[in-house]
Amino acid sequence: MIQEYLVATDTEDALKLKRNKNKSVFYAGGTEINRLHSKVDAKVAISLAKLGLDTITDEGSYIRIGSMVTMQKLVESALVPQWLKDAALFCGSFTRRNMATIGGNLALMSDQSYLAPALLASRCRLLTANLTEGGAYNEDNIPIREYHAYHQQFSGTLILAISLSKDSRYVGTKRFSNSAQNSAAVTVGFGATQNSEQVIDHVRVFAAVHGSTVQRLNAVENAIENGELTTPADVQLAVHQAVAALDDHVGSSAYKRYIASEGVAQLFAAFLKGGAK
Repeated sequence: MIQEYLVATDTEDALKLKRNKNKSVFYAGGTEINRLHSKVDAKVAISLAKLGLDTITDEGSYIRIGSMVTMQKLVESALVPQWLKDAALFCGSFTRRNMATIGGNLALMSDQSYLAPALLASRCRLLTANLTEGGAYNEDNIPIREYHAYHQQFSGTLILAISLSKDSRYVGTKRFSNSAQNSAAVTVGFGATQNSEQVIDHVRVFAAVHGSTVQRLNAVENAIENGELTTPADVQLAVHQAVAALDDHVGSSAYKRYIASEGVAQLFAAFLKGGAK
């Protein structure tokens, strides 16, 4: 339970407060911290509201999205690609979309993340800030796959912005749940590029599976790039074999593997047909 609420004056101040305050968390939209039965165990909330991280800007070759941009702002922005708007709309509550932020949703890297599978599939980059062991302020620009692979090591890192390239990459995402308000059994993201000679490369396949984690399916990615998987049916079988799932109240492991494989196969089919970029 939050017992103390602090407002950071700048990014360095936020990081220092996080380091010096025991059981503290960054407070973005607050939808997870204030949620009933939340897994966030903290006593101190550090507000990021005054850090100016709530803008979306066109930077020429890429779009910069501040980490405090809400999901509703993503939906309404003319600069944001449709696949990211689709992911934001997985959050069915208008009120919640006006509170929840892109940075907060990504930082949790939860099996219920609306955005993580799509953002990971996009190969976007993250602009981050942290403090060195000696206390010096440092900013970095890292690939999102690194943030996912070493997520625990980034626990004290502050996401400043997401950088989306304007290249012709295909990105798609699908969410499977009984309703927009219910927990998703599976959310998948698929991304890839294809050159004029029909060579497929830079494939990314991710699945957020309820009760498990946000998983990267490396074997499926490599098999597509190597030409071993060429049809949606091939991809469906490979994903079914690769994804990890557990039985729980949302569904059986077999059900989760089935819908994950079906979802990725549908996205792969859309990619082959030249789906929206």
